Amino acid sequence: MTLQHVRLFALMPLLLAAQVQGAEVAIKSGIIKGTITVAGKPTADVVVSLEGISAETAKAQISAAKPKKAVIDQREMKFIPHVLPVLVGTTVEFPNHDTAWHNVYSKGGAKDFDLGLYQPGKTTSTTFDKPGVARILCNVHPNMEAFIVVKEHPFFSSADKGGNYRLDGVPLGKYRIQVWHPELGTTEAGVELVRAGEVLDVNFDLKKK
Repeated sequence: MTLQHVRLFALMPLLLAAQVQGAEVAIKSGIIKGTITVAGKPTADVVVSLEGISAETAKAQISAAKPKKAVIDQREMKFIPHVLPVLVGTTVEFPNHDTAWHNVYSKGGAKDFDLGLYQPGKTTSTTFDKPGVARILCNVHPNMEAFIVVKEHPFFSSADKGGNYRLDGVPLGKYRIQVWHPELGTTEAGVELVRAGEVLDVNFDLKKK
């Protein structure tokens, strides 16, 4: 037996232990999914998040996450998407794909900023480093509006056109599912994941005020 083989055999218990530990982490979690409707009709203008995550878990998740970028487009005199959830530290780009000049600014929310007036074809950006909600506006076109929801952990999701959302890899435990809507505010429901691999269906029908 060569020295190389001896070293390989010596490392095998460590490798197997790491694989087992990784598998345990993977299976000690579950999935929460569902559909969000407003008065019975599916909506995509919501952010669904898991609340009650420990500070240690949130910090670890942020540390493990790579710096990300997100985009709010400007087309046909609209911000697209209307609602965008991002993780703290995310840089959001605002490309101007209209034929008109645009401005992007926000005040009194998660971040105060003004990217100034810029021409078609140009892109500006800003980084969101604090949690909260930023209302995005254009001082040239007052009908343009969007919302950026900044979260301190990655357990969040925006709904698709059918109102469907999904949160993967949720650690077992008791939490609150929070649904944020720009007009209807915040709605919550308690949930508990007790079994590894469990899938919970949690649906919300928001009521217009």
